[in-house]
Amino acid sequence: MQILQIGKLDWRSQVQEWPDHLDWQFVLPDKASITAYISQKEKELLEATQIRSTEKEALKPEKLHFAAIILTSPLAEDLLEPLSDTVEAYALLQVSGLGLKAQSKTGIFHRKVLTELPAFATPSETVDYLSQVIFDGQYGETLPIHHGQVNPELAVTSNYHGHVGLEISGKFSDDYQQLLTYTYNLTNPGHPIELWQQYVKTNGDLRLRLEVTPINQMGLLELDQTFYFDEVAMQAPCFLPKRDKEILSYAVSLSVKGFGTVILGDLHWRFSHKELGTLVLGGKRIRDKQRQDLFYYFNPGNLKPPLCVYFAGYRPAEGFEGFGMMKAMGHPFLLVADPRLEGGAFYIGSTEIEAKLQGVIQEALDYLSFDYHDVILSGISMGTYGALYYAAQVRPYAVVIAKPFTDLGDTVTNLKLTRPDEFETISDVLVNVSQGRQTLSPAQLNQRFWDNFSQSDFTRTTFAIAYMQQDDYDRHATERLLEHLAQKQVHIYTKGFEGRHNDQNGPIIQWFLKQYQTLLADGYERRQQ
Repeated sequence: MQILQIGKLDWRSQVQEWPDHLDWQFVLPDKASITAYISQKEKELLEATQIRSTEKEALKPEKLHFAAIILTSPLAEDLLEPLSDTVEAYALLQVSGLGLKAQSKTGIFHRKVLTELPAFATPSETVDYLSQVIFDGQYGETLPIHHGQVNPELAVTSNYHGHVGLEISGKFSDDYQQLLTYTYNLTNPGHPIELWQQYVKTNGDLRLRLEVTPINQMGLLELDQTFYFDEVAMQAPCFLPKRDKEILSYAVSLSVKGFGTVILGDLHWRFSHKELGTLVLGGKRIRDKQRQDLFYYFNPGNLKPPLCVYFAGYRPAEGFEGFGMMKAMGHPFLLVADPRLEGGAFYIGSTEIEAKLQGVIQEALDYLSFDYHDVILSGISMGTYGALYYAAQVRPYAVVIAKPFTDLGDTVTNLKLTRPDEFETISDVLVNVSQGRQTLSPAQLNQRFWDNFSQSDFTRTTFAIAYMQQDDYDRHATERLLEHLAQKQVHIYTKGFEGRHNDQNGPIIQWFLKQYQTLLADGYERRQQ
């Protein structure tokens, strides 16, 4: 993993022990040095490619790429322009206190979102931090609450709310005692991870504490190394540092004291870049008072309109979806992901979290100096619900969706006959959106969408919709959208594909990309590639 330092003093002379996986590069902060360095590295990549090439297959040279570029001395912003394509957004870093700021809204600092590192006393501490938080890949999972075992020695009453939560009431001691243990351990992934326990206290004064105990290679608990996170600590994600291979996994439990009622949800664990991002560099999250959260990742791209917003589909593994696809467009993009329930809760929830998500879109527009008509909202399958739902507030230039959902209540009722024992998560969506009140009926869940969607006339919005002709999830979604939008003289393009909801993924994605290319070419005078 290559990290390039640009500064006056090479840290390789300051750090005694280097992490094995770090390939530290250094260049002085002047034009001649940077130009010469780039030329030399590209020459080395070309020579390496020629060695690997054969007479039958001539390989293309690898592109110069850095996992991060760290600035340790003052320099002019435009000196870094030749390095623009070598680093991703949020991987252009400056040491604490350096004070570099974007000089223009089109410069590399603005395009790459120049990020300041936390303050450290020495270069060694900074390098150690970077060795933990700079890595490839993303991953997250849950320890489901329905896999938790309540302490049988406690006198409590308990009740499951589907797979959404476990309601527990009781009178406990004045000292912490074990309430619940997760059946499955948390594997040590070799990266820093953050933990997020969902819970809502409904009455009483009980206090919770999350306890995480390392398990060594011999299968023994390292009790003296247990991490304790009380409710004050749990107001933010709880961090577990990167651990060596001597730690195999972690045992996780919840303790309680006082009295009252709590609804426990899943425990989420995610790869963490600490202050630099959740799941990925620049990854962020929003949450509400019920401790439910959504992820988002904003990339300024070429700073030219439109802003392309992509809502991820159903995915049990937590993380972002569509990075390569959206980056290939070249334009600014915003990825949104829903880690709730088994694979997502369709981007709806409390008024608070919905308002915050609208605020995220507005923040991205403000960063780019765009207005709402410079937005394309998009998604496939579960992501279509998010794109359509928030289109009512955003009133975008276009909505691009494939395999749409509108009437989630119908999807719930289809469980009985159309898809028995398949996609039961949709029932949990119904419970979850009720927010502790009496569970909504399927018809009420349907109406929630249409009440929201009807707020806008969409006279300046183009809809591109691909649907499955034998869709077995929400079979009437496209039909109802057309009926609704036809009354408003909206521009609509539709295409039907043979098959059920989960069929034809390849052709659907090709169609999806084609719609983006057409919209970009027609609306923003961009030639199709």
